[in-house]
Amino acid sequence: MSEHLNWVTHFEEGKYDLAILHVDQQCLLENLGKSKVFRQVYSVVKGKVPVIVINHGTPVYPEMFIQLAQMDGYRVTEEAAEEWARVKMRKLLDGVDEMVVNSHEAQKMWGWGQTIIHGLDPNEWWDLRKEPRVVTFISPAGIGDKYYGRRLFSDTRVLLKEEYGVESLWIGQDVFIRDWDDYRTFIGKSLVYFNPTIGSPMPRSRSEAMMSGCCVVTTPYQDADTFIQDGVNGFLCKNNPEDAAKKIADMIFNYQEAIKIGKKGRETAIKLFNKERYQREWLELISKVTSKNIC
Repeated sequence: MSEHLNWVTHFEEGKYDLAILHVDQQCLLENLGKSKVFRQVYSVVKGKVPVIVINHGTPVYPEMFIQLAQMDGYRVTEEAAEEWARVKMRKLLDGVDEMVVNSHEAQKMWGWGQTIIHGLDPNEWWDLRKEPRVVTFISPAGIGDKYYGRRLFSDTRVLLKEEYGVESLWIGQDVFIRDWDDYRTFIGKSLVYFNPTIGSPMPRSRSEAMMSGCCVVTTPYQDADTFIQDGVNGFLCKNNPEDAAKKIADMIFNYQEAIKIGKKGRETAIKLFNKERYQREWLELISKVTSKNIC
């Protein structure tokens, strides 16, 4: 944390220019801890200071939302559950000055908000000599399969081992990471990174892998198909373990090709996940929100 920042234990009106809060679709579940924290903090600052909310998710959570939507009179479909989530999120965030989302697709899915894609400093990510391994970094629990693509991930791992003799490593489960440098070193030395997510907007771990020169094999969702050219700077796989496993194995067994594609992916990441662009977009938004409230 920057030296000029301090922790505070309570909100004092008149001392702050802006509040930046965080939500995702799980915050629609009123009894969940993160939901309670958001609701409590927002109730304290609402109407007293400009508020920007970063929405880190999408309306995708059919495992929970279909039943809740049905109780509110919606049809029993995933589409209806997402519509229920859109309505509930609008109500939850009533009064906020701006909602920021992490992908253009997320903005379309929510039906509102401003897209600011994250930014990374390429000097903080190390493209090291690659070891022929495939790695993935997704949450082991939380929002369901339709969001993280856990079924695609697990089925692809089985196929990789049984059909191709390739082990797939799950960071945080198969691999213990000691600290930040250990993580960057491990990613920087990994040849292939597999991203199975479906509803998760712009996964940061995939961006970190691209910035580290990994050859990325990813599902095409949440803007991925707008910056990944299949076979050029990465690979787009279907929501299908056979397709994903084949593309991963092809790169594990074609080391030099994977290296070349990984370097192209890093070039893309440097342009797309530009830290200066990210900072500029945030400063412009903060200026707009705070000046509007001053006026």
